[in-house]
Amino acid sequence: MRELTFATQRLPGVSVISVAGEIDAATAGQLDRYLQASRRAPHEHLVIDLSDAQLLGSAGLRVLLNTHAFARQHGGSLRLAAPHPKLASMMRITCAHTVLSVHDSVEQAVLAALQPGEPAVAQV
Repeated sequence: MRELTFATQRLPGVSVISVAGEIDAATAGQLDRYLQASRRAPHEHLVIDLSDAQLLGSAGLRVLLNTHAFARQHGGSLRLAAPHPKLASMMRITCAHTVLSVHDSVEQAVLAALQPGEPAVAQV
């Protein structure tokens, strides 16, 4: 199992968090702690770049769904960007894409996060 690594880029109005590695039961807590510690404010818009994530297990998906719910409750948003095709397929199979906003690129996700009134969910 590869260790998770993170990088955060702060942009006006949104933070982009890049995640690399396998997000599974052993590392989901690490992802959750990083996301909580990285949030500047409860209403912040977050984009999670999944282009270097090789695996997203059910525990990792639960972290993303909980982060999405927290952001929405506080007026923010969570958007996922550039998932590997295997991750995108898993999101379709579990119907997570009907709840989570998934975009083909980080740029698309950032632009969507900054658009007022943008729908909360995009299709994979």
